[in-house]
Amino acid sequence: MEILVLGPLTVRQGGRDVAVPAAKARVVLAYLVANCGQLVAPEALGAQVWPGGPPASAVNTLQTYVSQLRRLLEPDRSPGDRPRVLRTVPGGYVLDLLPDQVDSRRFEEAVRKGRAALEEREHDKAADLLHAALGWWRGPAYGNVPGDNAAREAARLEQCRLVATELRIDADLALGRHAEVVGELEDLVRANPFREEPVAQLMLALYRCRRQADALGVYRAARARLVGELGVEPGPELHEMERRILQQDPELEIGGGPPAVSWPAVAPSEPRAARRQPWRWFGALGVLSIAVAVALSVSGGDAPEPPAAGRVFSEFDVAVRPGIGYDLDVPAGRPSDWHATNNPRSPDYDHLDLYRTSPDAPHDQLSGVDLTNTNAYNAVHAVNRGDQPDVCRGLPRQGGGNVRLAGLSAGAKVCLRTHAGRWALLTVTRMPESRQSVLPLHVTVLND
Repeated sequence: MEILVLGPLTVRQGGRDVAVPAAKARVVLAYLVANCGQLVAPEALGAQVWPGGPPASAVNTLQTYVSQLRRLLEPDRSPGDRPRVLRTVPGGYVLDLLPDQVDSRRFEEAVRKGRAALEEREHDKAADLLHAALGWWRGPAYGNVPGDNAAREAARLEQCRLVATELRIDADLALGRHAEVVGELEDLVRANPFREEPVAQLMLALYRCRRQADALGVYRAARARLVGELGVEPGPELHEMERRILQQDPELEIGGGPPAVSWPAVAPSEPRAARRQPWRWFGALGVLSIAVAVALSVSGGDAPEPPAAGRVFSEFDVAVRPGIGYDLDVPAGRPSDWHATNNPRSPDYDHLDLYRTSPDAPHDQLSGVDLTNTNAYNAVHAVNRGDQPDVCRGLPRQGGGNVRLAGLSAGAKVCLRTHAGRWALLTVTRMPESRQSVLPLHVTVLND
């Protein structure tokens, strides 16, 4: 059993979502979740349910809500058995849950681990942790729960979500994904116009995309907002970023050093010669970072010529974790594994295009999947190393079977048909050291 609050408050039993039908019962459960493991007095619950003062029937009504919640939380409990999850104790109630039974607690722990990995310069690990954690969100936190307590908790979690997004973008920048995060950062700055961290990140991403004038324009616009509306100058971090861009500081290049001075450094820790390689997939965008676990260079030979730009829907690098599904139809400018999740109820996508089998499966395979299990888009074909992306267009649109990783090596290529009717060419950039390790792929998604 799990309780999900990163979206509408929901109880999940055996992989099936069960709604809490009564609004006031959701208020009770939300307050218990926020105080999980602690004694909650009936008076405190009553103040949440009836902020204007409890009615005469408050005690009996509250007991009814508790009984309803117990049936949801422990549907198999026999009538004579004591409740184990929502217990009655002297002085009130205690909700007993393990940390991983509440998605918000899992989320906060993943963010903590992602921040620690970022501080240790384990950027691929940080990106995987934070991308996955942000994928657990299904909408506004406690979105179907009224009351001040739910609003406070939702605001706290939304702030944590914003911090996690900024940390994830730091990791993406370290992995050379500056072109992919520009659009997201522009949206982030519009939504948080007085927050300086995403402004500096956007300046850095634009500078690395050889858009120096646009990067300086972002600074001028941010300064105008701060001075005009708050009467304050930008902080020293933004001033420093502007200075370094004006001086074309080589430390701002990928692998050259931290982007600013106030948040965790995002530069890879390997020697520069191992971090910067010529890469032609992004054409005018210049050099793409070859990062530790996501974009290591293909051994033996140059990168192939890409198809004409107008025929490419999206192009990115992704670290494929075992037992996880990925949506390959990611629009340009979106983070490459934004849709990576093992939760088929995530609202971020409609289908899972690519799935890598769990380490517990008999064979480590890549397969094409969709959530309807019709196999209508389950075309997966291994192709030759020298083939260009357009080779996929001539292949059967169904069938082909799964592709075993045991038969692949760095530079191997696979064509996969996505749910939107597009072909994607997957190029293995490095083979995993074990079945538990990530598989770095370069993905080119073609327009139909």
